[in-house]
Amino acid sequence: MTERLDPEKVPEYFRDPGTVEGWWDPDTGPLSFHYDAEVCVLDDHLDVEASWKVLDVGTGRGRFGIHMAKQGCEVTAVDINPDMIEVAEEAARRGGVEDRFKVREGDANLAEGPFDLVMCMELFDHLPQLERALSSMHSVLKPGGQFVFTYVPGESLYGRAGNLYRLFRRRFRPAEMMISRTYSFKEVEASLRSGGFEWDRYFGVGVLCLNAQTRLFRDGWLSRATLGLARMEARRWPYHESPWLGRRGAHVVGVARPVTRPTE
Repeated sequence: MTERLDPEKVPEYFRDPGTVEGWWDPDTGPLSFHYDAEVCVLDDHLDVEASWKVLDVGTGRGRFGIHMAKQGCEVTAVDINPDMIEVAEEAARRGGVEDRFKVREGDANLAEGPFDLVMCMELFDHLPQLERALSSMHSVLKPGGQFVFTYVPGESLYGRAGNLYRLFRRRFRPAEMMISRTYSFKEVEASLRSGGFEWDRYFGVGVLCLNAQTRLFRDGWLSRATLGLARMEARRWPYHESPWLGRRGAHVVGVARPVTRPTE
């Protein structure tokens, strides 16, 4: 089951001050270890060079772009939410990389490429027009560059729980706007192809994680139990590389490359 997002209302929600900044804080929440594992994937599988120019689309609090800036990269970060821009700028100052991390309001269309690496982390699930966004990001990526992203797979336990949650919300609160959705592996593959990319590698983070920022469970025994299960897995397997488990993490970290098309 997939959820179609309103192409006008969802961006308006994320653009408005006082919305996403109030609930999106993966660095300090009880599941920070889960989101730290996404950074581990990048450290383990990207051969980062200090000379890289990096575009961080939907930078949010700046965590991924700042991580690249600390490795010497020149980072351009974009976000449509003014609150998040202020938060990211302050985080860059605290991290001592404000000279290598420049953030502006907008999307990939405003970025001046080409870039060696384009990042789209924690954003796929909120994009009403994914293929259009992918085409924009493809247009500013160097030939042979890399595209890194995350998404919530519908095949995962977390994705299934989230879809069930959305089903009940549609049933009992039909007027409420949905701001997120899941994707199947085949849907992502087709969207990448349409946007000019092809899979390189993918990794599953948190196969046993059932509650990653969806507020499915309030504080209580169920929340503690699911958190304990996720922590147990993360201690043994911060992320999974096998194809089957890689597709079924609460989040999939994907690496793709631009397709080289023949000259017409």
